[in-house]
Amino acid sequence: MKKIVLVLGMVFPVLMSAQDVAKDSIKKKPDLDFYIGVSFNANQSLNLNQKLKAGNLPEMRDVAPELTFGLNILGEKYSGDIEFGTSFLENKKGDNTLKYLGFNTRARFHYNLIHKPKVTFAGGLSLAYQTNRYDIYSNNNTTDLNVLDPALNSGHVNLDNRMLYAGPNVMLYLFKKSSFKIRINAGYELALTRGRYRSEYGSITNNIQENGNNRFVFGIAFL
Repeated sequence: MKKIVLVLGMVFPVLMSAQDVAKDSIKKKPDLDFYIGVSFNANQSLNLNQKLKAGNLPEMRDVAPELTFGLNILGEKYSGDIEFGTSFLENKKGDNTLKYLGFNTRARFHYNLIHKPKVTFAGGLSLAYQTNRYDIYSNNNTTDLNVLDPALNSGHVNLDNRMLYAGPNVMLYLFKKSSFKIRINAGYELALTRGRYRSEYGSITNNIQENGNNRFVFGIAFL
């Protein structure tokens, strides 16, 4: 009987310790959350705007709002997300209109500098790939369905380009214990690729590049 009590006395603490480790391992599993939010990309040095201004045409605004959604991962030491976004702008000047449509794919990886039950502050890097489409057209353009020869119809300019960005980023997680979790991010992204322009409808002469035209990014997401 004494031997049984002695064995139980030795095994019980081990079992309790194993149970505590199991509980800790469950707590340390990263949180996965789908989110939706809004982001703002600020770029005041777009080379395309210089061409538009010279032609007395509507220009791109310095700040482009973006609707975002994605998957966020928040662990004990590290955090990050995969994000998709789309933005749309329309600007008119005189008899002309500029329409812009952008699609963005972004990945972020962070180290948690402050990690508390209700608040996390993290810093790291962001990598983004952006596609941009610009349509410039005359508001007074008329299309005759009896004369659909493209050579006889004008008044529309189509441009598009691709950009790769990378740069530092920080994130702040708030209200983590509530059902209304918020994530705020801010960053500065460096334009790494040339971003030369193309057109669906023909070749382009006197082309320009957008490399070096970096942008600020600010966003808020609801997890």
